[in-house]
Amino acid sequence: MDSKLTRSTDVERVAEILGLPEGIRDSASLEINVEGGLPTSSFEKILAVMHSRPVLDIIPERAFRRAKSEKIPLSPTKSQILYDFSRAYVVVDRVHQGNGALVMRFMEKPNPDLGGAVPMALAISSPAGADAVIELLTR
Repeated sequence: MDSKLTRSTDVERVAEILGLPEGIRDSASLEINVEGGLPTSSFEKILAVMHSRPVLDIIPERAFRRAKSEKIPLSPTKSQILYDFSRAYVVVDRVHQGNGALVMRFMEKPNPDLGGAVPMALAISSPAGADAVIELLTR
């Protein structure tokens, strides 16, 4: 499986990393999917794109397993966490030109420009945390 992100815009790339259909081309459509609860396959797709299991749990393993076994979408809260992480990840991926090792090194290493916070931990903490990681890389 080719796990490089191929869609052109950041919104399309976020949809791609979440395993959502190609027809999602704007933030409003993407947010509707997130609010309704993402499928468990979205988490599996993120792990596939990352090439390795991250040091931090993006979402609790128990919540993922429960949703998968019951064949239900992830909760809106867990879906928002995946969405926020994905938003930050695609920007880091673009900056590091798809080099998965560099992306994960950036995401998992404390960053002095973020007050010593680990970008991944910040990105999964809240939408504002994801925005802070994105803003750091887009200034």
